[in-house]
Amino acid sequence: MHETFIGRENELADLNELYSQDKFQLFVLYGRRRVGKTTLLNEFCKDKETIFYSAEQSNNKLNLEKFSLRVFSFYGENNLEPFSSWTNALSYIDERQKGKKLVLVIDEFPYLVKKNKPLLSELQHLIDHKLTKGNLFMILCGSYMGFMEKEVLGSKSPLFGRRTAQLHMKPFNYQTSSIFLDGFSDTQKLELYGAFGGTPLYLQQINSKESFEENIKRAYLKTTSYLYEEALLLLRQEVQEPGVYSAIIEAIANGHTKANEISTKIGEDSAKCLKYIKTLCELGILHKETPFGEKDSSRKTIYGISDFMFRFWYRYVFANRTLIETGAQQAVWTKRIEPDYNSYMGLVFEKICTDYLSIKNAKGELPILFTTIGRWWGTNPATHGQEEIDLIANDGKDYIFGECKWRNEKLDLSVLRELKIKADIYSKNRKCTYYVLFSKSGFTDAVITEANSDDSIMLVELSDLMNF
Repeated sequence: MHETFIGRENELADLNELYSQDKFQLFVLYGRRRVGKTTLLNEFCKDKETIFYSAEQSNNKLNLEKFSLRVFSFYGENNLEPFSSWTNALSYIDERQKGKKLVLVIDEFPYLVKKNKPLLSELQHLIDHKLTKGNLFMILCGSYMGFMEKEVLGSKSPLFGRRTAQLHMKPFNYQTSSIFLDGFSDTQKLELYGAFGGTPLYLQQINSKESFEENIKRAYLKTTSYLYEEALLLLRQEVQEPGVYSAIIEAIANGHTKANEISTKIGEDSAKCLKYIKTLCELGILHKETPFGEKDSSRKTIYGISDFMFRFWYRYVFANRTLIETGAQQAVWTKRIEPDYNSYMGLVFEKICTDYLSIKNAKGELPILFTTIGRWWGTNPATHGQEEIDLIANDGKDYIFGECKWRNEKLDLSVLRELKIKADIYSKNRKCTYYVLFSKSGFTDAVITEANSDDSIMLVELSDLMNF
């Protein structure tokens, strides 16, 4: 199997299963840039009759001309006039195929529709009146997630109800990512995941013969390295004013996570700021988070960075570019990254622990089968102070409360006691309650003794996170 093709075997099997059915298919594939969509499609298409067209950010006429050339070269034709419309192009393919199987991939599909809105209705008409009778396996692929969800999959889209399957392709979780991290200790694996995220292309930048520090310096702190410009390059590909978007992401990377904090920090008015934030969410760069159990419109809404590479880059590279470009690589590591990295890892570790519980839950290995999982923050009515719970999962009135500690000392009993108090602040209306403690550096004897005598307490250390 292709070397970069680790971890997507299930998706490939699903595509091949659809392909084996003798009928028209419209498969919609979407997900953030660099997540491996094109790699998956190349792997799927490599032993099949395929016309693969990657749309460009030009106009409709040029895209149609290039698509026409691709189609004619597939059928061994030349000197033909380009098609006058997409309907003609696709009808031509349908007629030439005469019911024979063909994979037709249109990558970067949003680029086409942005320059030609009626294309969606044209496609709908074609599918309904012509293509469903044939054997075409049509794949529409795109990275602009908000667009794909609304304009292609949404209920107001002309294509609504026409797709036969879809896949929202996500970055690898820490478990699959660790396949790329052989040769590192458990702590280093998670620290590397915190810096590179779950994108296969970024994970491939890691060299197992180097230490964590050497990998960071080589991959991020050298002006010639692959990741040195990556976050900005991706932004420039998607948005008109990368400067404002960059400022927003940097503010969030440094802990300003509420909309009003972000607009104050970057000096833009909040309505404009929210518009930009919405776009970043639609691109899958940011995500919106509300406290567990609260509505999407909660006033306590905060924003987070979905991709750890982006988060790392905006926290440590963006602000230090002048230093890096004057050769102060070592100083940036020693003064900016190393002393701050444990605090940076706090949020990463919460995400890892959430993934762990979700994987265990899917296997039915937890005392409850939870339906929702998240974080909670709110006010303690007794002290009026802010409280946070790293992890809550529930099924009806059965709850799991979790605390995640990325620290160099063992987790002690005070953490468990505080978690129980916070659980009561969240809600006393519970049937069964379980507590799960995650710790980077293990547990004190007192915590272990308590957990041994109480079935409602689960302890998870790094070796449990990595080996299951």
